[in-house]
Amino acid sequence: MEGAINTLVQRLEAVTARLEKVEGQIVGGAGAAAGGAAPAGGAAAGSGAGAAWVGEFDSFFGENIPKLVEVTNKIGNDELKKQVAAFERALKSHRDFLNVASKCKKPDDATLGKLLEPTSTAVNEAISTRDSNRGNAMWNHLSAISEVMPALGWVVITPTPGPFANEYKGNSEFYSNKLLREYKGKDEDQVAWVMALKGFFTSLVAFIKQYHTTGLSWKNNGGEDASKYIGAAPAAASSAPAPPAAPGPPPPAVMNASSAKKGPDVNALFSEINKGTAISSGLKKVTSDMKTKNRDPKERSAVVKAAPKKAPARKKPVKRGTPKFALEGNKWVCEFQDDNKSMVIEETEPKHTVYLYKNDNCVVNVKGQKVNSICIDSCNKTGIVFNNCIAVVEVINCNGVEIQCQGRVPAFAIDKCSSIQVILSKECLEAEIVTSKSDQVNICIPGDDGDLMELAVPEQYKTTIKDNKLETGCVEHV
Repeated sequence: MEGAINTLVQRLEAVTARLEKVEGQIVGGAGAAAGGAAPAGGAAAGSGAGAAWVGEFDSFFGENIPKLVEVTNKIGNDELKKQVAAFERALKSHRDFLNVASKCKKPDDATLGKLLEPTSTAVNEAISTRDSNRGNAMWNHLSAISEVMPALGWVVITPTPGPFANEYKGNSEFYSNKLLREYKGKDEDQVAWVMALKGFFTSLVAFIKQYHTTGLSWKNNGGEDASKYIGAAPAAASSAPAPPAAPGPPPPAVMNASSAKKGPDVNALFSEINKGTAISSGLKKVTSDMKTKNRDPKERSAVVKAAPKKAPARKKPVKRGTPKFALEGNKWVCEFQDDNKSMVIEETEPKHTVYLYKNDNCVVNVKGQKVNSICIDSCNKTGIVFNNCIAVVEVINCNGVEIQCQGRVPAFAIDKCSSIQVILSKECLEAEIVTSKSDQVNICIPGDDGDLMELAVPEQYKTTIKDNKLETGCVEHV
């Protein structure tokens, strides 16, 4: 309870500081107008707007990120501390980039890429920290940050940067909500960590929708040349230019500008057009014997037979790790296997978990009577057969996976998957099945005659508004 009260007091103090800052900006603006210093056209007005929204970013950054770093240093292991440090650098670089946009005209793609390079470096570092530590004790923490980091790429997205950032925020909440369910009412530090992360990105999405509805707002009228800020972010926009500051540590970065969608190369198109009549010089000349009118009538045909093409060979998924099938502590790890249908787990204990990662065209048979939980992550055309599971069977980012339960399991969680088949025994008919962002999910249950009945999980829903509330149900076709 004491920790919750301290967190509430800190948030109230942060809100008070923001209100005092806004009040000072309003008073300062009124004083300048009363003194007769009217802004000269749209340029001055743009500078004021830029300073305001950069300050808004600083406000919700200060409300959430210092708390996140503080709690991480208290509860985190070395991997989480390393990732949060990269995360903090990325946000600071992101802030520097926003400050450049508030002062400058929109640059060309090459300059934009160099300005975003520090943020991109820090983002990639944070994501690689998660990817290189699978099975880490703080996997959900690492994943919550890793999944939301690409949201900082909203600065190169048009015309819907807000929904773009909000989608990655939702991806992160898949893991952060697990932490809330696990620690709420048990560990207030863990809850504070989650709320700081969610609080920042909730404010970021609202910030984007308010100030950058259709794209990042550059100061195109009277703005500076952004190229001069490559490698050194400017100070916050103000009424008078600030003296040059001493060089600091390299700022963090977001996403590479090359990740944004590029249109066709206009320069190449116009260079071809400017060739004039020479543009047809590369065409093959049609000789007299090639013309249909000069060919033998028996050879004339309206249908041209296509040359037979060889079917392309099936490409194996690129593996980025060493195949492994072993018991590590209390976890059976099966990862990076390819075309292996003879994997058997004979001896299991109730405290054991089973983790399948990036397997292709494989089958795993768990012959032990009971395991604690099963997680199937990023697998393709893979099957698993097991007897009993105490907690849950999770399926994430998979395609063409078949799961057969011969005993009991209380719940299945299927997220971002396609073509999933779950086969249940008579003892398992009370299991809960939760699906999200998935399609072609089928559940097979035993019928009265002993044959399996295949039931499809609905994919189409209808939502209506009744008494100012949303009511959603499955669409039924007669």
